[in-house]
Amino acid sequence: MRRNDLLERMEEIGRAVAEYDGTLMLLALGSIGLETDRLDEYSDLDFFLIVEDGQKGRFIDNLDWLEVAPFAYQFQNTKDGHKVMYADGIYAEFAVFDLPEMPAIAYTPGRIVWQRDEALEAFATPKIVTPATDVSHCYEEALTNLYVGLLRERRGERLAGFELIQVSAVNNVLKAHGEMSDPFNPTRRVEVQHPEMIAFLERAVLGYGRSVEAAAYILAYIKERHPVNATLKREIDRLLQT
Repeated sequence: MRRNDLLERMEEIGRAVAEYDGTLMLLALGSIGLETDRLDEYSDLDFFLIVEDGQKGRFIDNLDWLEVAPFAYQFQNTKDGHKVMYADGIYAEFAVFDLPEMPAIAYTPGRIVWQRDEALEAFATPKIVTPATDVSHCYEEALTNLYVGLLRERRGERLAGFELIQVSAVNNVLKAHGEMSDPFNPTRRVEVQHPEMIAFLERAVLGYGRSVEAAAYILAYIKERHPVNATLKREIDRLLQT
């Protein structure tokens, strides 16, 4: 069962990193972290490796500590980490941080798979807490997304208009709707945790070439829930009718 495979692979990585000098903690995040009840056949591994000051480069440049099973694919996607796939299909995304970096890193609380010292337990919980959603701010962002997106659309930049209207504005409406399961990505698990938003999504995300229609619906949706500046509304309406 893939759920058990993922949990075992995470434990195997924990046992491996314990054998290396300079490693301090392996912190599992997301569904492999504190939310293992969500693990299913579509899950993957997401984790931080925390190391001593000055050791970060060694564990990013050489992935021997992660080769608990054969790799089939890997690439370094950021300065902090890699994305990898094992030959058995298990996929992982991870970052490596020196201990002094941790207080400045934003992340959701995680599950300690392994740690060298119990004094490190505080790093399972981030120091930087994602701020509470300001509903008014989210709606205002969405409105300006609609306006600029329609400008792009009318100029003929249909893909840029799509991104602003059907992605950015929609994300801001989702954030305004209420607390999302993932503070870094409001689209995650929205259908399960906020099924009442499916009807909105069916009319707000219509695909390439239908951004004007989507924008009209998103504007109407916002107007029912938030006061819209008269001048901004006039200009959005003008672009909708152009």
